[in-house]
Amino acid sequence: MSRSRKLTGKRTVKQVDAKVDELARKTDTLGTEFASFASAAANDIMKLNHLIYGLLDEAGKITKIICINCKKEAVRPDIEGIEQSENCPHCGRNLHKSEQITLDDLHRGNMTESGEDSEE
Repeated sequence: MSRSRKLTGKRTVKQVDAKVDELARKTDTLGTEFASFASAAANDIMKLNHLIYGLLDEAGKITKIICINCKKEAVRPDIEGIEQSENCPHCGRNLHKSEQITLDDLHRGNMTESGEDSEE
């Protein structure tokens, strides 16, 4: 004879399904709460970034460069010890050297055949 479920501790299918549903709800709630936290943290970081760049600009410690490729402005801090990238943060190309447009660029829609931005 088999022992009763109470003695063996085995759960019924209904009990297992109920536990799975409960865990799924808790997981969804946790995911939503984490997304809210991540969004709030990202907003705070953006505010701090704007504040720092504003203070640096006011102190004259900012260099603004117009990218020769995409014509967008790149802002770099002039602080000793901070490595200065020569790549544009918008298009990824060299800020100072005009680069040949590739078929990949045209395919992605970044540039027109004349080398201008394809702004919409």
